[in-house]
Amino acid sequence: MKSPNLKYRSAVVITVAFAVTVLSHAQDQATHHHYKLLNLGTFGGPSSSLYGFTRPINRQGAATGCADTANLDPNLSTQNPYFAGDPHIQHSYFSINGVRTRLQELPGGSNTCTQWINDSGLIVGASDTGELDPLTGLQQVRAVLWDRSGTAHGLGTLGGNGSVAWAINNAGQVTGNALNDIPDDFNGNMDYGMVAATQTHAFLWHHGVMKDLGTLGGPDSGPYAINDRGQVVGLSTVDSVANPTTGLPTTHPFFWDGTRMIDLGSLGGTFGLAVDLNNRGQVIGNSLLSGDDLSHAFLWPGDDARMIELPTLGGALTEAKAINDAGEVTGASFLPGGNDFDAVLWRKGEIIDLGVVPGDLCSEGMAINSKGQVVGYSNHDECHTANHAHGFLWEHGTLFDLNQLISNKTTLTVYEGVRINDLGEIAGNARTPNGDRRAVVLIPCDERHPGLKGCDYSAVEDSVQSNSSPVPQALHAVTRRGTVNLQVPRGRAHQR
Repeated sequence: MKSPNLKYRSAVVITVAFAVTVLSHAQDQATHHHYKLLNLGTFGGPSSSLYGFTRPINRQGAATGCADTANLDPNLSTQNPYFAGDPHIQHSYFSINGVRTRLQELPGGSNTCTQWINDSGLIVGASDTGELDPLTGLQQVRAVLWDRSGTAHGLGTLGGNGSVAWAINNAGQVTGNALNDIPDDFNGNMDYGMVAATQTHAFLWHHGVMKDLGTLGGPDSGPYAINDRGQVVGLSTVDSVANPTTGLPTTHPFFWDGTRMIDLGSLGGTFGLAVDLNNRGQVIGNSLLSGDDLSHAFLWPGDDARMIELPTLGGALTEAKAINDAGEVTGASFLPGGNDFDAVLWRKGEIIDLGVVPGDLCSEGMAINSKGQVVGYSNHDECHTANHAHGFLWEHGTLFDLNQLISNKTTLTVYEGVRINDLGEIAGNARTPNGDRRAVVLIPCDERHPGLKGCDYSAVEDSVQSNSSPVPQALHAVTRRGTVNLQVPRGRAHQR
């Protein structure tokens, strides 16, 4: 099941498939734990998945996702692209301690998929409605907020025929993108999660009111994330003129500071986007360089309130994926002289190479928690593929294949760590022996999770550690613009 997510198709303009990155908090006597794997299963169909650039697990370990049913979608020929062409009807769920509760669809709808769960258990995503968009002939979708009982609440639109909710903070503020009724020649090419004939704008919804966040001057905008201060980051067109290199209008990352949308600029190219922000208002993202042939990761704001280009490992491309409240960033960087890439961690102006699972070619960090633990994926035979080989965990200077840490019996192979919360609980994706996908949660066998059946509470054996990547011996900054300090003055919060 492919991701029903604007993140991938928008970001493809400026990113490539990267490997895993992680920040190093090496300790002399670090303890590494085994993990218990929970299979979140399906609704009778072949696959279930969790998605990058989302938050499928909260601080309490509650997880959300969407899974195939055994029923084929009778509306596949008109299915909204949000559901990515999956031939099966998809249902969403809430899962805690392995017990799963199905979430409702909107009246008339059949497919749902979630994106984000906050710490009180409120969930957002989208549902189809059973109605066709008369302008496109495709099924309409609506942004949805699911309450703790699993009841679906439609959030409406901005006057058009569709909307999607991407994220919710702990205050219950929801951000997403919604269609208005103004004709738009570019929306179908930008792909903000819906193919549409009218403009799409980022919105902020709270207490039943949907606020249009507008754009940076062009017709369209879309969000990626929201923090607990209600600040939003994403991407927006700044004009309506197609560039010869991308075929799209010039697009910049934006930061919504609570009252207005701020243009974060670019690193010289015509396309950029902000992908994450923390509660301090620090924003990360990726931007094309001058010439539109290379993309680099950035941090905002810098000392001069402008974006900082993050350092590389010496290769041509970098990509930022996630930031924690300490300002630590994970992602990936190309290595010198080729197209291989390693997961990295950016910390206080330094770039740390997290390595790969032994024997693999490439890796990328996808998420980082407040303790500096990083999760992501590592690829074995081919770097630039969505068919990842191993999920990884990086902690205390050591990178592990997640499959080496699982203590209970399973036939699944974890190929991707998507998110890690502050308890060390990991949401990820695995595959069955026949190649079907499964959403999974890995729970650490530690003092905060006592008495779990199937858990091995001993420290990870020396034999496992000897097969993992070595602790980085030095934390040297590799930078093209001198020393980069990620702990910059906060200034106005800005993300994306």
